[in-house]
Amino acid sequence: MILFVGVAALLLAAPTLSHAQSAVPAADVTALSQPAYTEDAKAVRRTRDQKLETYAEYDPNQAFSLVWPSTAGIRTAYVKWYAQPDCAILVQSDANGAELSRETIATPNFNDVYAILPEATGLSISSETGCKIAEVSLYSEGTLPDGVYDWQPPAKKADLLVVSAHCDDELLFFGGTIPFYAGEQGLAVQVVYMANGDRSRVDEALNGLWHAGVRNAPVFLPLKDVYTKTLRLALLNWDEETTTNLLVAQIRRFQPEVIVTHDLNGEYGHGAHMATAYCMMKAVPLAADASVDPDLFEKYGAWQTEKLYLHLYAENPITMDWNQKLTAFDGKTALEVANESYHMHVSQLDYHSNVFIGGDFSSSNFGLAYSAVGMDAAKNDFFEHIDPARLSNFVAPTPSPITTPVPTTETKSTASPVAIAPQKQGPILNDAQKQNLLGITSIAFLFLSAAALVVVRKQREKKQPKL
Repeated sequence: MILFVGVAALLLAAPTLSHAQSAVPAADVTALSQPAYTEDAKAVRRTRDQKLETYAEYDPNQAFSLVWPSTAGIRTAYVKWYAQPDCAILVQSDANGAELSRETIATPNFNDVYAILPEATGLSISSETGCKIAEVSLYSEGTLPDGVYDWQPPAKKADLLVVSAHCDDELLFFGGTIPFYAGEQGLAVQVVYMANGDRSRVDEALNGLWHAGVRNAPVFLPLKDVYTKTLRLALLNWDEETTTNLLVAQIRRFQPEVIVTHDLNGEYGHGAHMATAYCMMKAVPLAADASVDPDLFEKYGAWQTEKLYLHLYAENPITMDWNQKLTAFDGKTALEVANESYHMHVSQLDYHSNVFIGGDFSSSNFGLAYSAVGMDAAKNDFFEHIDPARLSNFVAPTPSPITTPVPTTETKSTASPVAIAPQKQGPILNDAQKQNLLGITSIAFLFLSAAALVVVRKQREKKQPKL
């Protein structure tokens, strides 16, 4: 009996034990691997120096290869590309060098997580167009550590498109926008960076976005980061037509309901910020015009964005409350989360220490620059007047249950009931009252009859001639 109880207890505990094992932190076992070929030793060292600006470079179809003993227990490969290749080819092999799997990944994210088969003891990474690999880390089974994030591809359909000139602007100037709409409301927030700067800033951006609740990988446009003080110089560097077309492409690709971007005056006067806002003002109506860029139209179709907000825009102003507490972040405010995310941009803290709240660059102040759904009334929500059914977090209301009638044996009229007015009814008499009434009626009849006879006689006497 005791043995039976003990076995039953173990069976009941089995799911819990399994769950607990899955929560065990994964160990970094990169050191258990080595280059598959001696000529790759230098490249491998570059991917392990913890410097994102150094990388292993490979020509088209040349492969970066690692091998490890079967006892290493490797289950995850975490690859940081120095530059995003057009595609990546991952091949896993066994101890005999036989190919176990081959996977082609179209447009890898800057930082990508790849699952390793339990029986695999080798991995090669290549690209048909060549590639640059900054880091490759290997982990055992378990929960990946902070900083190792399994990014989803960019959104197929975005609710909110946040267009930031540089990595960190999306937090510094737009405040709690991302924590509130991505983290708290669970909307599909797609971030696009115009100029990404060096590779380390890309990592800072990824860390900040993940902390703020974004799970779809951001897009980094290939524009050069050049500081200018005027819109004219910024457009000379980026080219107005090229920049506008790039933004039209993002709008059509992501089909956002709402777009948020920079101040037309560039916040503190940065030309790249000015150019981003200026070209976005042009791009929104162009993206909805089917005659614009036929090739792009064929690929994505046209798209009418419902609303465009510009930071600090004077027309149709709205004020966002970033001090509201967010359940998704354990009661922290949107501003607090934005600041935590911004502080992951370590390279930028010497320029600005915190997210702007209040003052000339307040992250709470925006203006409605374009609307297909009318002007704001409450002026405190980017999604005012947007049909909730169009959003990714929409949950259709549960229909009210329909009561099934219980059959009865009674025959029911199918005619509609009609109200009937009550009829007037006289007093009800007992028998004695009826007799008295009859007597009175008889006497009255006799009296009336006698009176009638007297009247008749008098009429006759009047008609006789007088003598």
